[in-house]
Amino acid sequence: MRHLFGGTTSDYAMQQVGNQLLLRPAVNGTVWDAVVGGVQLTDLTDTSGVPITSVVSASDGSVTFYGPEEVTACYVDFGFGRRYTMIASDIASTVSAKLSGLVAAAGDDATAKANAAQDAAIASAAVSAAALYLPNAITTVDSLIGAATPVAPRFFAHRGGGMVRPEHTLIGYRNSAAMGFPLEVSVNVDASGELWCIHDVTLDRTTNRTGALNTYTTEEVGQQVLTNSRPMLGAGWAEQRLVPLRQVLDEFLGKVPILLEPKGNDSVVPTQQMLDASYPHAPRSVIWKAHIGTASLPWAKSRGYRTWVYLDAGTSDAAIDAKDQYIDYYGVQTTFTDLRVQQIVARGKPVFCWPVYRRSQVARVTGLGVVGIMASDPRYVSTSAPQRTASRWDLQIKESGGTPTIDYDNTYALAFAPAPDVGWVSIAAVPNQSFGLGTYCPISPGAGGYRISFDMKFKVLPASTLHGGIYFGKQSDDAYRFGTANATGGYHLVLRANGQMQLNKHAAGSTTGTQIGSTIATSVPVADAAMSFQVDVTPTTVEVRRTDGSGWTTGPVADTAFRGGYFGLSNGSVTDVATRPYWRNLVVTQL
Repeated sequence: MRHLFGGTTSDYAMQQVGNQLLLRPAVNGTVWDAVVGGVQLTDLTDTSGVPITSVVSASDGSVTFYGPEEVTACYVDFGFGRRYTMIASDIASTVSAKLSGLVAAAGDDATAKANAAQDAAIASAAVSAAALYLPNAITTVDSLIGAATPVAPRFFAHRGGGMVRPEHTLIGYRNSAAMGFPLEVSVNVDASGELWCIHDVTLDRTTNRTGALNTYTTEEVGQQVLTNSRPMLGAGWAEQRLVPLRQVLDEFLGKVPILLEPKGNDSVVPTQQMLDASYPHAPRSVIWKAHIGTASLPWAKSRGYRTWVYLDAGTSDAAIDAKDQYIDYYGVQTTFTDLRVQQIVARGKPVFCWPVYRRSQVARVTGLGVVGIMASDPRYVSTSAPQRTASRWDLQIKESGGTPTIDYDNTYALAFAPAPDVGWVSIAAVPNQSFGLGTYCPISPGAGGYRISFDMKFKVLPASTLHGGIYFGKQSDDAYRFGTANATGGYHLVLRANGQMQLNKHAAGSTTGTQIGSTIATSVPVADAAMSFQVDVTPTTVEVRRTDGSGWTTGPVADTAFRGGYFGLSNGSVTDVATRPYWRNLVVTQL
């Protein structure tokens, strides 16, 4: 018998344009017995029984025809670069009729087998529908990771890029995805069963509310919960609403790979159920992310997901061996020793490292064989060029590349001063704290070197010998702290509260600096009054000047010890937050 094809709400002539399927009326299509190649089927009829050799979509794009005898599946080509699967729309009634006969002839055993066959047919049809109508992955997990090497690692937006945008928010995901970075997405569940993108099971750290997420209803979360990102990212940010997981999957699935992790135990099963019911195609572009202790890995592998499993410093080899069959990629922390990272790499599977905040961390772990970088500022760590040469701190937005001595902590973040001091920034942490200005680094010098210009002030004067300033000339963006043994050396401009200006250099591993050139007696700083400075670094000399007066300069000091391009702000020896220095109007120019 001939079977009817089309005539349902899913059967239309469509063209894939980007990630959309557009209806195409009045287009001619040929019918085939295979998705690629195969034999064209021309023994067709229209719904009136008139023989036809091809099909034409109606004015609304719908398609209806009868196929050749006993054919229940075919592939229609409308000339748009792919063939679309069509399953006979009367197959259910046909199968039902056959099943009824089998039931009558074979009894209960036949009924069970027929039901199984029916379930299989429905499952097969669902898979075919998913392939047709759900978005295909533009970049699949395998294509992304397969080409990753330590020389060409893959960068992931940890928490959606949470060091430069409110973490796990739609604006963070959108900006990171727009730059091509795969997204790391953490989820927890509310009291109504809705999954929300948020790292913690409680709201305390990242929002304006407190308590466990699972004590709030969906409506309460949607209307009353906002991020509290301004202490770390700046007052220029508008606080964001939380975003449901379903919205994130609908917008990004298939566009960029997603590392998905249910954080709370109560969110695991709802996440699995959502993926099974609504996103059967997700394994193409979703990595199931989990701790080594999770019990969810067999489920993930049974569904075809790649898995990224992260380890603790104390995770034993035996614990890893027990789960190895379920693991595609390993996760190591930046706090792991070099030896431990190398041991995990030696297991022969791709290794990703987290949390990565600095280019120097990228260099270290890729040198140990890591191929994936989980970074909350992926734009900065994935590049090696400066992003700007002049500050816009008046906008009160944290810049990409800003690196405090302790990452992801509001206390050590760059603080943007409120009115009447808008445009000034400070580091509201002591003692010996600094803030790296990676967005300007590495400085690209001219033939004659480079100049750093800036203003500085003390709103409240510290003790006369205490000082603040900037550090510069470092080869790397590793953290700098005055009076501490640092990984790389550089120079330090010192301005004391008694007006003395000095230029010091500090060697890697040394806790003390060495003064070069003379101490310059400038006028004593006035509380809350701006002072201006210039630092000139040439191929052979270093010179610092205070330019809000005349004659205050070290002169060119012959020294070539440090010509690295990384620099930042330093609280120096100040021990009271109230007397910390402030900076504004930073400009880097070539000489």
